[in-house]
Amino acid sequence: MKSNNTTNMKQNILVAATELIQKNGVKNTTLADIAKSVNISKGTLYYHYSSKNDLIFDIADTHLQVITDAILNCVQNIESDQPQDEIVKFIIDKISTIEGRGRVHMYLICEAITSNEPLKERIKANYIQWRTTLRDELLNTFHGNEKYAESFSFLVISIVDGLVIQGLLKTEKIPYEGIATFLLDRVY
Repeated sequence: MKSNNTTNMKQNILVAATELIQKNGVKNTTLADIAKSVNISKGTLYYHYSSKNDLIFDIADTHLQVITDAILNCVQNIESDQPQDEIVKFIIDKISTIEGRGRVHMYLICEAITSNEPLKERIKANYIQWRTTLRDELLNTFHGNEKYAESFSFLVISIVDGLVIQGLLKTEKIPYEGIATFLLDRVY
């Protein structure tokens, strides 16, 4: 069992690394920068993370878990007797709260797509797990309609990614309720 000091140190490293990546990107964040930010030696950092990839993997896992929990919490709090238009509006509204993690999300995705095959495989596995878990929860919400739950799970993942990008660009205020209404008008 890990000691509290080890767990706390790893958490401090993850927080500092995430903040630096949000600010500088993955490629422009070095292990030396992270060690300096946490006020530890590089040797101490290497004790907890043998490589930058190991650290990035933990950040990705933590990040995707936060998003997964937010989406699942949203879906699990939907009452199955709610009208579907209210359900979609509720989900879109909750997605808007994920925006705060957008910069890390995009940096990790870009790193995975452009140069880091192991990270890409890890994120792909997380996306599949995220979407299938979401689909399973939607099955309960939508009374076992597998086709609808499957399709809607893909749509929710796509909406999250798209809205994160738009939120990062900050060119316009995102009309979340309007998006939900539009989707409902097209689906129903």
